[in-house]
Amino acid sequence: MTDSPNVQIATQGFHRWVQQGESMDHETVQSTLKTIRNWQNEIINYHRCRWTNATVEGRHNRINSYQRRRYFAGNRVCYKAGILAECNRHRLSG
Repeated sequence: MTDSPNVQIATQGFHRWVQQGESMDHETVQSTLKTIRNWQNEIINYHRCRWTNATVEGRHNRINSYQRRRYFAGNRVCYKAGILAECNRHRLSG
């Protein structure tokens, strides 16, 4: 699989950005660069297929919000049904 120009440009930009960060003598910048380097493949792969986990994160946030509102309701069947309704609200409203 050959990389598209966007991936090549993203790779070059990533390395240039890291070099600029390495020139800064700041503890927080160095800590951030360590994290960025650990996620380098994932960051660059975004430019290959443009997929994100936004849908999963959104549902996770809805479940957490539902749990805070319901305080883990005692009836497990109703609790599960409520989570399913919350996560599929856009489908239910037509």
